[in-house]
Amino acid sequence: MQLFSSLSACFADKLGGGCGWKELGPIVDELLKNVMLLGVFIGVLMIMYAGYILVQGQGSAESRSRVKKIFINIVIGMVLLVGAYYIVEFVLDTLNVGAEYRNGAIIKRN
Repeated sequence: MQLFSSLSACFADKLGGGCGWKELGPIVDELLKNVMLLGVFIGVLMIMYAGYILVQGQGSAESRSRVKKIFINIVIGMVLLVGAYYIVEFVLDTLNVGAEYRNGAIIKRN
């Protein structure tokens, strides 16, 4: 599995004419999927880090307040990540970019 198969096909000129608007949808879709996966992965790592701080601090007030700030930042980050995804999906829907150009987005549409 290539990370950006649509983009690599454009640069390899397998499409016989380079990249065009038709290839933009799958490229944006793959980029969104990868950014979402990376964001969730970083969020899970931060949760593990917060747990480590809490355990190392043995439940002291300082470690609890630090962990609370980390969790608040994790929630803010996840809300921004999901919000950005839905904003891009809204823009693509508004521009009438069809499912055939999205290459199977995260949320399947009818």
